[in-house]
Amino acid sequence: MDKKESKDYVIKMPKAIFIDPHGDDPIIAVGGTQIQLLDSGWEIKQIQMTDGRHGSNIMDPETTKIVREKEGKKVREHLGIKDFYNFGVEDGKLDSLDPEKRGEVIEELKRQIEDYKADVVFIPGRAEGHPDHKATYKICHKAIEMSENKPLEVHYLVWLFPFHRHDPGKLEKVLKVNIDGEFNKKIEAIRMNESQEREGRYSEIVKHINGYFSLIYSAYRDLEEKTCEIIALPKINEKYDTFVKGLRSWDDVTEVFHGRKEEKIKA
Repeated sequence: MDKKESKDYVIKMPKAIFIDPHGDDPIIAVGGTQIQLLDSGWEIKQIQMTDGRHGSNIMDPETTKIVREKEGKKVREHLGIKDFYNFGVEDGKLDSLDPEKRGEVIEELKRQIEDYKADVVFIPGRAEGHPDHKATYKICHKAIEMSENKPLEVHYLVWLFPFHRHDPGKLEKVLKVNIDGEFNKKIEAIRMNESQEREGRYSEIVKHINGYFSLIYSAYRDLEEKTCEIIALPKINEKYDTFVKGLRSWDDVTEVFHGRKEEKIKA
């Protein structure tokens, strides 16, 4: 086969975009899932919505912004994520954009999704409590709906607090992604956000959250892996099979039953 002929046999690898309100959100929420896709040969792009300048109680805003940019780059290099785009909206102001600016952001997101030819786009879930997370969901959901390539929309969880009103919306699939094999690399990446670790102890939080998710979604079942991430899909399409083939280990936990299985009492 000559060089000209070989060009016709280029294999297109699947692509995913992870859209986050703040730079540390994807590794906290779905770092293990990211690693599994990367290990399967997926190409990944990260899109950040805000500049993160108000994410510290110790550093001034401008210093925080610069430090978080450097930490985010270090994490992406550690994982092998080469494509990155930052809208740079002021931290905490995403939900208060004027209609014209909001429309521009949606259009740019749509363009990014289409130009990258994304098969899957990860966004914060509708039930997230932080205002930037809520705004990211609304903006990204609209951009995905408008995109001509119709990527698979996947929701992830960062922070859900007890006694807050949660409304995840209608979901077709809920998946438990088992991440024991990726957990140490995920924790290592979280700790690279050194300024966050000093103030928030996020690696310790994630140990408990990923362990809790694995336990609660394994109730009445064999617990083979001890840590997991939970993701949800509002609607599956033809790209669903390609997506789950990129995961090392996962379970469909859409229907979790309480007590006697034959009674089918859903939790």
